[in-house]
Amino acid sequence: MGLPLSTFLFAYIIYVAGFLFFTFFNLFHMLKFGFVSFWAYFLTVAYIVATVLALFVSYFYIAQVDWTAMFQILEVNPNSLLF
Repeated sequence: MGLPLSTFLFAYIIYVAGFLFFTFFNLFHMLKFGFVSFWAYFLTVAYIVATVLALFVSYFYIAQVDWTAMFQILEVNPNSLLF
């Protein structure tokens, strides 16, 4: 029984979409109410930079995967000593 690796990609895309939704929501509130000090400005920029860096690194690794491959679940091996 196999599961296509693209299933994991779709799950990751849904996670990233949710993360970006909350990020834009939080950035809206930071930009509207949060710039009262240097540290608020610094942390907002650091959050944006860290988010972009994390998305870039994840894209770098995800682009190298063959998403048409199958992930074998419960593979029956006649030479196995377990079953």
